[in-house]
Amino acid sequence: MTSAAAAHLRNSTLISIGISMAISAAFFLLVFGLKPVISVFAPDNLTLDFIPQTLAAGFMAALMPALQTRTKMAAGSLAGAPPLPLQIAKRAVWLAVASLALAAAVTALLWLGGIETMPWGSALALKVGYGGLLGLIITPIALRAILPRG
Repeated sequence: MTSAAAAHLRNSTLISIGISMAISAAFFLLVFGLKPVISVFAPDNLTLDFIPQTLAAGFMAALMPALQTRTKMAAGSLAGAPPLPLQIAKRAVWLAVASLALAAAVTALLWLGGIETMPWGSALALKVGYGGLLGLIITPIALRAILPRG
């Protein structure tokens, strides 16, 4: 990978982490509000919320950086052959679905740990951190698939 591609990958990943964290915080507030204690399972279902969060944040963490990379490739400011938008979209869907394994792992850890409720701040931190983790993992995978290797 060229130094320009590596810098692009790093910058895109950092932006993706920030956006994923912000979106995760916004949706947490929309879904759970300011309730002081949140049930991990029923009735609040903090863990169930990992499914739509993972699918949405995982999809966007793959789609948007890859489309921006494609635009730079098409403009000639980044080396490589721009992939078709359909290829990017298919990969984004696949990565979002595959990232459900991470949601399952977090849910399993909460269940195995016997955690039944969380204070609002802890639940928010968990969801925001998880959103950032999705950006950290998904964006590099999506971009390495389209950036030239040499």
